Amino acid sequence: MTRLLLITSFVLHGAVFAQSAEEVELEKLRQEVKTLEKNLHEQVVREKQTIDTVEKLDRKISLEKEIVGKLAANINRQKKRRTKLERQRVTLARRLDKVQDIFAQRMVSLYKNGRIGTLELLINAKNVNQMLLWAEYQRRLAQMDARLISSIKTRKAKLDSSDKEVALLLEKQHQSLREKKLNQKKLEQSRQAKKKLLQKIRRDKKVYVQQVADYLASIKRIQKIITESEAQREREEKARRENNDIDLQPADFTRDYDFKALKGKLPWPVVGKVIRKYGPYKHPVLKTVTENIGVDIKAGRGTPVRCVAGGKVTAITWQRGRGNLIIVNHSDGFYTVYTHVDQIIVKLQENIAAGTALGVVGEAGLDKDPLIHFQVWQKFDHLNPQEWLE
Repeated sequence: MTRLLLITSFVLHGAVFAQSAEEVELEKLRQEVKTLEKNLHEQVVREKQTIDTVEKLDRKISLEKEIVGKLAANINRQKKRRTKLERQRVTLARRLDKVQDIFAQRMVSLYKNGRIGTLELLINAKNVNQMLLWAEYQRRLAQMDARLISSIKTRKAKLDSSDKEVALLLEKQHQSLREKKLNQKKLEQSRQAKKKLLQKIRRDKKVYVQQVADYLASIKRIQKIITESEAQREREEKARRENNDIDLQPADFTRDYDFKALKGKLPWPVVGKVIRKYGPYKHPVLKTVTENIGVDIKAGRGTPVRCVAGGKVTAITWQRGRGNLIIVNHSDGFYTVYTHVDQIIVKLQENIAAGTALGVVGEAGLDKDPLIHFQVWQKFDHLNPQEWLE
């Protein structure tokens, strides 16, 4: 029983700690949103309706979606925990009733037969051994009664504790639901603010000039990340050669396949429609030729975005006009890039399998429709993704 109580205490302590960590993460997101709200207010006051404002709104929308997602996950966990506690409560109540019945039967039996039985045994006892046996029997009955009483107290205490935890969970669940509704309302307000702003600036050439500049800057940033990743890989390979471990494979699974052999066979990162292909295209506003180094896939907001092949998450970052960006290293110098991703599930340096959900389709940037921008790189050269996708 003591061991069971210790295990229960440990599990409950772990659940409280986990919830505390989640609350800390949620509070961090809330503070980021507050900072962005302050910056946005200051920027609107200065009447600086530029792409910077769009970026801040994008980040605010992304953070608000993350908060809503985490609150929804919390609510689901609280519901499951509540269901589990209520099942445990029913089981505890049944066991308590059973123990109380046994104790009641013992008391009735003792009341009816205890005194008479004792007198008869004392009168009819033939020797000292019978008296000793009687005394031992009485001692064991007393011990059993003590254990029953202790068991009743313990089970009642656990039942009361379970009742309190269920009540606390219900209150937290209601609080999370209220906060989720509030954040959903804020999210919609942010979307409407961005929509109005885009209607004002969508024909402003300066905005699109900045957008192109941001895109070129993002390419340089991706190249820098890949350069750093390749340098790290070369250092690791050199260390293995120096330690005579040339045949030793890395601990992850990314080399269990040849990425080159997957050309034309990769699954699509998201279910949708290609709205801008790889290569040069005429900018609809600037009327200049601009290069697209990936493929833009229109998809419904919130559609899952999946990794096209096994690899290691090399980078998770934010880029203006592109939102959240994820880079996956597939070894042998091959990388895939996913931008406009919201509610990111994977972690930096995590080994992931093909088909792993990275997050969902976001809505950052000046595009009218939610989309995913997908790229394939071989070391420092970008490749045509449509030649690699099935």
